[in-house]
Amino acid sequence: MSEQTERTRKRRPTPPLTVNWLVTEAMRHLQRWPASEQRVRRLLWDRVKRAQSFHGGTKADAAPLIGEAMASLVAQRVLDDGRLAELWVDSLMRRGTSRRMIVQKLRLKGIASDHITAAIEGYQSDDGGDPEYASAMAYAKRRRLGVYRTPMDESYERRQKDLASMARAGFAYSVAADVLKGDS
Repeated sequence: MSEQTERTRKRRPTPPLTVNWLVTEAMRHLQRWPASEQRVRRLLWDRVKRAQSFHGGTKADAAPLIGEAMASLVAQRVLDDGRLAELWVDSLMRRGTSRRMIVQKLRLKGIASDHITAAIEGYQSDDGGDPEYASAMAYAKRRRLGVYRTPMDESYERRQKDLASMARAGFAYSVAADVLKGDS
């Protein structure tokens, strides 16, 4: 396709703005990506803007439709920030992410603080020990820090670099020091 026709090509008009269409758009998005209620609401507002560019209307006209669509998604349990937070916490802890980083990542995704706190408090590590310690160990293994480095390097400079890496990842000094020493 030439550059000229690409610029002048018109966008296909969206269907009229209805609750069913908004729910369908949200479901289409959620089938591909997990999303928080805040993210889905933002997505629906973007779809409303696009639909209103073709069909006209105001924000005041669309607000009740979005509210209805969101209520429908929550009632169907398609949107559940608590469950989403639990899934993310489980995944991030297993791969070696600290609590501080998990809280930050989930806040950026638009999940409420009470859901984040409940998910972190409810998380149990596989070995039944301290989840933060298990997460730090997973991080050290993945990054090959401390005793997990081959060939072994016990120099003071290397230890400081490893501690700095663990600190940037959000782990407390005491946890990082124990993990790098190999204390169980």
